[in-house]
Amino acid sequence: MLNKLKVLFIFIPISLILSYLFNASLYSFITSALAIIPLAALMSHLTDKLRYQLGSSWGGLINVTFGNATELIISVFAIYDGLLNVVKANITGSILMNLLLVLGLSFFLGGLKYQRQEFDKLLAITNSVMLMLAVIGMLIPAIFYYGSEKIKTLVLGRLSIGVGLVLFLTYLAGLYFTLVFHEQEKQEKKDRGNRDEKGWQDYKRIGRKILYLLITTILIAIEAHILVDSITALQECFNISPVFIGVIILPLISNTAENMTAIKMARENKIDLSITIAVGSSIQVALFLVPLLIFISHLIGYPMNILFNILEISSIVLSVLAINIVYLQGKSNWFEGLQLIAAYLIIAIAFFFA
Repeated sequence: MLNKLKVLFIFIPISLILSYLFNASLYSFITSALAIIPLAALMSHLTDKLRYQLGSSWGGLINVTFGNATELIISVFAIYDGLLNVVKANITGSILMNLLLVLGLSFFLGGLKYQRQEFDKLLAITNSVMLMLAVIGMLIPAIFYYGSEKIKTLVLGRLSIGVGLVLFLTYLAGLYFTLVFHEQEKQEKKDRGNRDEKGWQDYKRIGRKILYLLITTILIAIEAHILVDSITALQECFNISPVFIGVIILPLISNTAENMTAIKMARENKIDLSITIAVGSSIQVALFLVPLLIFISHLIGYPMNILFNILEISSIVLSVLAINIVYLQGKSNWFEGLQLIAAYLIIAIAFFFA
């Protein structure tokens, strides 16, 4: 996947030059967006290599830390610029895109080749429960807010921190269950033994990849800063609402490499892996990224709450319900994929006019 996107690295210097010459312009937005795509692919490639070398536990931790780093960095800059509605829209868009568009394309393209694909029901049930927890975490504050006329912003802020903390701890518990408790101890010992046998050279390779990962993160941060500064120019040029930018455009930019991998796995009849990538990313965003952004926003003095608008919440709830119905069957086909894509397009059109 990275090899196909290498040509886009040329946009890194181009975006820096255009940002210097034409600050916060449409050209800056386009070139920085194109520069972020291969950088995100490189980050995904490096984390996969580290996961292979470090084993499932440490590799899983690396994936959690850097898996949604692009989205996290873009959101932090948007929070700092006061674009809280863009941040919430980006969170909503990322969840919707993975659950409906990416999974829909995976089912559709995989189904065209193999007609019917079966997947692990136990994995699907676990994912469904985690997704329902995410829905509860987003739905309860909204009910609390819209159902009470006397609610204060301060109370909502405290509620957001409390809910965020519960979601965050639950995600960490789920991470432990998946990567440590549920792993076979013999396999862990075997992986560790292999690493010890490789010795110093192996540690040097690991250190080099971590260094590349840090450099990639810095470059993404620079490009994300240019991208966020240019959102206003995009909005004014095409008369697009910031909510549509957050829900549709930003998630497509930050998750292109990951999405293409999920679709590729489905075409190779590895539908379980495709589901893990698509649904797992949504769970990570809802249970890990959202609380983290709430904590960061309070630390930097631009507090963000967990209150999403009615359209955002309704879209997420209906998407989770749709996915759970598909999960109950334990199998997928191209028509189910087409229906998920159609649902995403309907929601996208609604957000365009929102």
